[in-house]
Amino acid sequence: MINRRQALALAVASTTPLATAPTWAQDAPWPTKPITLVLPFPAGGQTDGVARLLGKNLEPLLGQPVVVDNRPGANSLIGTNLVARSAPDGHTLLLNMTALVSNPVLLPNVNYDPHKDFAPVARLYELPALWAVPGNGPKTLAEFVEKAKAAKEPLNFATTGHASSSHYFGELFGRSANIKLNHVPYKGEAPILPDLTAGRLDAAVISSASALAFGGDGRVRVLAANGTRRWKVLPDVPTFLELGVPGISNESFCGIFAPTRTPKAVVDKLHKAIQQVMATPEFQKQMLAYGLEVAPAITPEQFAAVMKKATDEWVTIKKNSAIRVE
Repeated sequence: MINRRQALALAVASTTPLATAPTWAQDAPWPTKPITLVLPFPAGGQTDGVARLLGKNLEPLLGQPVVVDNRPGANSLIGTNLVARSAPDGHTLLLNMTALVSNPVLLPNVNYDPHKDFAPVARLYELPALWAVPGNGPKTLAEFVEKAKAAKEPLNFATTGHASSSHYFGELFGRSANIKLNHVPYKGEAPILPDLTAGRLDAAVISSASALAFGGDGRVRVLAANGTRRWKVLPDVPTFLELGVPGISNESFCGIFAPTRTPKAVVDKLHKAIQQVMATPEFQKQMLAYGLEVAPAITPEQFAAVMKKATDEWVTIKKNSAIRVE
């Protein structure tokens, strides 16, 4: 969740190209019509702003409009399935996160294979999952563990849903720290924050955008982040790994994907254009301002390897988990 001032700034930025550039599409057979970028999340949020910012800055490079099509629902499955069934001509693309690979592992009746039905185009950014407490809560993760061990009842922690990746992070943390935690699932992050800031929750897994919006004035305190290194947007927040909590350092990503069998020449051209946009200091600055870190440039083939690694990690997490999905 981002505050009103940040949302307004992002809305302005997302409709203004960062730089003018000569189109190089006129000598290629693609694109020949507007490109639809399917976003399996609601309009108005952080990811929606990024999609529109990216689309507007791709347009002068591709020579065609990039239209964001919000298709939220079912933990991103509605929009994802739509793209999986689309024509592989490069005119329908998907922007999705790690859920693309974790959903088939964690959820029943998922009708796509992320590695067979999609061609990775470009990794956009990495995103942390953050363990946060109310502003007057424990000052360190060690203090939180002490509080949990001393409590007569399990402390409550909130996430955006049962069997979500954040739910698994909380379970892993509780098992590693030898503490009991009670999971409280919410329908999205927005309703979590009022309960967290008011102290009705003991902890929650929140996004970097919420950490910036609610942590700056002390309404929440972030104790730890997932990943293998500290995040640029929150350099003072230690990782679970450096605090001695293993198992919460798996791959996370947000990227652009095309239906499988999309011509390699199209994937390569789109990859080049996206990397050109992401390399600009203006784009990187705007992403950091909203709690997002542009990922180091990798090839589509390297991105496929990242996806495979993430899948393997989630298979292991689920195998060792007590969470069950009916």
